[in-house]
Amino acid sequence: MKRFVIQTSLIATLTVAATALTAYDADAATRPVVSGTGWKLQPHITHIDTKPWVIAFHDTRSRTALTPYLRKTAAELTYRMGVNVTVTTRIVPTSHSTCGPSHTISVRYMSKPNPAYPNHSFGGACALRGAAYSGYMYINSDLWAAGRGYTEAQRMNVIWHEAAHAVGLAHPATCPKDKTGRKPLMCDVNGLKTLVSRRYSTWEVPAFANLRANRNRI
Repeated sequence: MKRFVIQTSLIATLTVAATALTAYDADAATRPVVSGTGWKLQPHITHIDTKPWVIAFHDTRSRTALTPYLRKTAAELTYRMGVNVTVTTRIVPTSHSTCGPSHTISVRYMSKPNPAYPNHSFGGACALRGAAYSGYMYINSDLWAAGRGYTEAQRMNVIWHEAAHAVGLAHPATCPKDKTGRKPLMCDVNGLKTLVSRRYSTWEVPAFANLRANRNRI
């Protein structure tokens, strides 16, 4: 059984240029819907199954720093996907090149996880026969560094952004604005400035809905 590892990346002050609009799939009732206006799933991922997911940590430092955030992230993922996501105390090494345990997102908190892009955090997902299998998140601890000027809202946006990557969402092809002027969280981590617990935009809502519904379209 071949598993695909998919990696995406994000700079904390992300700017994405709109490139192309993917048309709505008219055969949504029979074929997986993997993209739409303002959202897209990662290559090789069409759906998420009904099994519960857990969030684990690379080490105790990561667990201490990120558990309070990820409890809220897990609650929103559960709400959006209809699949139970819980935060554990488990230590599971985080790797972007090898798939982790089934239905587990492993999270690492470290400075400059990608030295070539020192402001980046990044995350991604493994796929097995089209289903999201496991995920990983590298959260740049420099977001909390004194003097860097990042806000708590930006830090939360980055964590929620990478968590969506870890279950199969990609950066969208376009970055439209909704009626409030907000862009997708998957292409703008600076837009939402409040500290609300539910952070995904109206653009991510159909992404999660189709990730769930596609299990009946394969």
